Amino acid sequence: MRTLMVMLLAGLTVVAVLFFGLGGGPSDEIVVLPAAPTTLAPAATDAPTATTTTPAADAASESDTLVAVTTTVGMTEATLPPEPLGTLAPVEGLGVPTLNAASSVSTVGIDRIMFGMTLHDAQVAAGSQFTPITPVGHCFLVVPEAGQAGLTFWVVAGTVERVDVDTRTITTRSGAGIGDTEDRIREMFGERIHTTALPDGSGNLLAYIPKDVADATYRVMFVSNGLQITRMWAGRLPWAEELGGCPG
Repeated sequence: MRTLMVMLLAGLTVVAVLFFGLGGGPSDEIVVLPAAPTTLAPAATDAPTATTTTPAADAASESDTLVAVTTTVGMTEATLPPEPLGTLAPVEGLGVPTLNAASSVSTVGIDRIMFGMTLHDAQVAAGSQFTPITPVGHCFLVVPEAGQAGLTFWVVAGTVERVDVDTRTITTRSGAGIGDTEDRIREMFGERIHTTALPDGSGNLLAYIPKDVADATYRVMFVSNGLQITRMWAGRLPWAEELGGCPG
């Protein structure tokens, strides 16, 4: 009888193990698998998978923002003037512009604007604010905002060193200017004129060299096409002899 009971209990144990063992596995799988997404969704910050997803989304968002900003900046820059031309400090109390059709060039300047003047004092003398037309640097070009057109000043290390004349209206004090022939310039100034051929062979450079020792560093220069004067400027050396433009 005892043997029978032992065998019966053993058999029930085996059946129970088999039943719960086989049944528990699938049941666990059924519970875990559907529950996995539910568990990961609210725990997006802590779960590795969710953490990987969240930065990726953030990165995409940040990327979109950066592209938008870059595009906006690029479009804005495209609508602005070339940078940087720069601006000059405003000058108060300029009064009436002094450069006009009656102005004249000499070896030392034009009207009341003398070579070697500070940029501020030159604007006061011109009665006009100057506007940079090349990037502001060691050497740059400016034009008066008011008064006679066709005048360009060179500013070097903060002082005005040269004025270029591109109008027939302005001449030297002796009346020499654009449109005159080379022969007339030589007749007017005689041995004071030194003529050299332009490097590109397009004409000649006629340099007026003052006789006075005090003015030895000043020049008035005339550019010709071989016959007539097409450009004129005056200034101090070495800028007066510069043909390649104002070196920045």
